[in-house]
Amino acid sequence: MRQKQEASALENEPVSWWSWRPGIKPRNACIIGGLLSFVALLLLCIGLFTLIFGIEDSVSQPLQVPGVVTHHIANSGDGQLRLRIRVHTIGFPTEVIPVVSEIEFHDIHDSNTILLGYSPNLHILYALEGNDQHYILPNSGSLGIFVGAVALLLLGIVLLLYPAVLAYWGWRDLYDRKVSRCEITGKVISLRAAVQTRAGRPGLTPRPTRTWFGVALRFIDASALEQVMTYAISEEVYKSLRRGDVVHITYSPNLHYAYVVEPVEGGEHVE
Repeated sequence: MRQKQEASALENEPVSWWSWRPGIKPRNACIIGGLLSFVALLLLCIGLFTLIFGIEDSVSQPLQVPGVVTHHIANSGDGQLRLRIRVHTIGFPTEVIPVVSEIEFHDIHDSNTILLGYSPNLHILYALEGNDQHYILPNSGSLGIFVGAVALLLLGIVLLLYPAVLAYWGWRDLYDRKVSRCEITGKVISLRAAVQTRAGRPGLTPRPTRTWFGVALRFIDASALEQVMTYAISEEVYKSLRRGDVVHITYSPNLHYAYVVEPVEGGEHVE
C-alpha cells in the first residue's frame, strides 16, 4: 500500500526532460560526434601550434626582408596611416600595407628601400627598419597572438568534450556485442510534444525546426521505484500512447535511442 502511494506521488511530480543522452540513432551520433570532435581537435592543434610558435618567435631574432615603399595612404577607411610596400622575397606577400605611426609615415618616403621585420615562424610583420632607424609597428605585439591561441585552445576543449562522448556512446551502441540493447517495462507517467527550433531535445543535439516527441516512463520493478527515464519517440508512437499505459521498450544502453515501444497486453491503464 505504501509503495503504491509513493508511486502515485512520484507520477504526479513534474518530469525533467533534460538529459545528456539525446536519444538519437547510434550511427547519427557517431557521425555528428565524430565531425564535431574533428573540428575541435583541429582548433586545438591550431591553438597549440600558434602558442608554441608564438613563444619561440618572442625569443628569436626576426627575419629581415627587403621591400620598397610605393605609396603613402593617409585617408584609409579606418582613419589610420598606412604604407604600401612592395616585397620581392619568395615565401612572403608581394605587397603589404601595414599600419604605421606618424613618425614612420613622415620619416619614410616613397621609393625608399626598407627592411621588414617578420617573426621567423608565424611570419608576423611587427617592425620596419630604414634611414638607420628601427620602427616598431603599432598593434604588432605578441600579446594578441597569445590571447588568440589560448582562446582557440579553450574553444577546442569546450567543443571536444560532449561530441567525443556522443561519438563514443554511438560507437558502443553499434559495436558493443555484450550490451547492444536494453529492455524494460514501464508505466507512462508523462508525454510531451515540444516544438524545437534549436535542438532536437531540450538543450542537446541541433536539428532543423520540428516537433520533438517524448515519453517519460517509471520502471515497474519495485526495486527501481524512484527511477524515471525519458525517451525520444516517433509521432506515431506518441499518438498511440496515453498516460498510465504499461509499455515494453527496447533501447540502446548509452544513447537511449528507442528501437521499439510496444504496449504490454493486459497492462494496467490509469486515467
